[in-house]
Amino acid sequence: MADRRNEILDTALHVLAEHGMRGLTHRAVDAGAGLPLGSTSYYFRTRDALIAGCLHRLLELDRADLPPAAAVPIDLDAMVDTATRLCVAMVGVGAHRTLARYELSLYAVRVPRLRAELVEAGTTLRHLGAEQLAGLGVPDAMAASEELMAAIDGLVYTALLRGPHDPDALRAWFGTPIRRLLSTHLEARP
Repeated sequence: MADRRNEILDTALHVLAEHGMRGLTHRAVDAGAGLPLGSTSYYFRTRDALIAGCLHRLLELDRADLPPAAAVPIDLDAMVDTATRLCVAMVGVGAHRTLARYELSLYAVRVPRLRAELVEAGTTLRHLGAEQLAGLGVPDAMAASEELMAAIDGLVYTALLRGPHDPDALRAWFGTPIRRLLSTHLEARP
């Protein structure tokens, strides 16, 4: 049963990425998953339930991608590499999830319950970043993490919109501003 739910939600994330919020319908998900009509509505009775399911599935997939605490980068080069790999994945193999996240984020601005869940999930990522930055000796690591995550959001959005699209070019394109930002915070150490 959980496998079918996940199959439906994974398909729904692709539908969101390809067709936006207006294109997210039970019928579109059924068709995308190759399921009989009514399958999605059996698991998610309303569109709101389907949207909430998409959000929870996206957060579940994002949490599974987080590195274990033992894999926390211990120097600037490792942190730049980790952040750059994440960004390249977000516009490469994980682009559909990134686009779905943007669709859900814009929708959640008007739906307080969903907004709260997205904010909570983002806070978890920012705390992980703050722990890593504090380990490097960055003063006010939480503020630095907020700035880094905002920069990554902007870089990813821009890359999705206008490229580059080649993985090597993306690594350089993301790596330079991330290194610059992190170096600025490291220079502020006492």
